[in-house]
Amino acid sequence: MRKFGLIGGLSWLSTIYYYRELNKAVNRYFNDNVNPRLYIVNLNQKEIHDLQKVDDWQKIGRILIEAGKELESIGCEGLAFCANTPHKVYEDVQGNLNIPILHIGDAVGKYIGRMGFKKVGLLGTRYTMEGDFIRSRLEDQYSIDVVIPEKEARLNIQTLLYQEMSHGAFSIETRDYFLGLIDHLKSQGAQAVILGCTEFPILLNNINAALPKIDSAMCHVDEIGKFILQQEH
Repeated sequence: MRKFGLIGGLSWLSTIYYYRELNKAVNRYFNDNVNPRLYIVNLNQKEIHDLQKVDDWQKIGRILIEAGKELESIGCEGLAFCANTPHKVYEDVQGNLNIPILHIGDAVGKYIGRMGFKKVGLLGTRYTMEGDFIRSRLEDQYSIDVVIPEKEARLNIQTLLYQEMSHGAFSIETRDYFLGLIDHLKSQGAQAVILGCTEFPILLNNINAALPKIDSAMCHVDEIGKFILQQEH
């Protein structure tokens, strides 16, 4: 198995998910309690959020590069960001490392292709929904049309993420708000919805929605697991 590095703390909730599900995937593969060699750099989420608010993505990139180099220095053969939004600086970080960063957009694109969807909705942080690091990758490399909520909804999502979900709070009111957004995406022709922030599947866990839900973290973990096990991915 390949040694693998996780850049976590973005949030710690999603980092737990990646750690747990990667161990479970490898356990299933060996049908035993065989665990992968995982290394985690846990970043300060408050610092990252503050830098996002002032649009200092250059500093965020430097933090991620430093974390990536730390993982590279201890022998990791690949790494991943345990969140969607850091992929905004993916190209810069990847360009400063000698090991591959597995892109969450590729994992999602491959999954959507297997499912046969041609048009999907995207819910994520404001940066994920408005940026091109997920949307353009899906549209250009996987021929998938992507629709997002209106500006007011994008701002509301960001507020709910900062004030509630990133602190581990998942209210019924927020859940119902998201279900309404999914209804609207369906009315725009979406065949499924990407839950493109790793807190959202927690919010909507075991909840029926108007569209099939695509858990971006689940897709990512699947691809990482294949990389660790040196399977085709």
